[in-house]
Amino acid sequence: MPQMNTDAAVLAKEAANFERIADELKQVIASVDMTAGTLQAQWTGQAGVAAQAALQRFDAAAATQIHELNDISTNIHTSGAQYTSTDDDQAGNLAHLMQL
Repeated sequence: MPQMNTDAAVLAKEAANFERIADELKQVIASVDMTAGTLQAQWTGQAGVAAQAALQRFDAAAATQIHELNDISTNIHTSGAQYTSTDDDQAGNLAHLMQL
């Protein structure tokens, strides 16, 4: 079986990238919501109802994406910590067995 190498610093950096993407998406959502807020008074009739429904779907989909990005980031952070801990534990066990 091939050996798996991990680098906790690289994993932390990649987790931060997912966090950055989530933050950027939050900024886009805020911008869309601000624009929608300024136009809301002009949305009337069926077009207004459709526009508001579309905005609600956008907000819901974006919230789901943010949640998923945050979950990915958390999982990467957790994996990095677990890999490091396991590696340290195994190195300690091996050193103990070898009486180093």
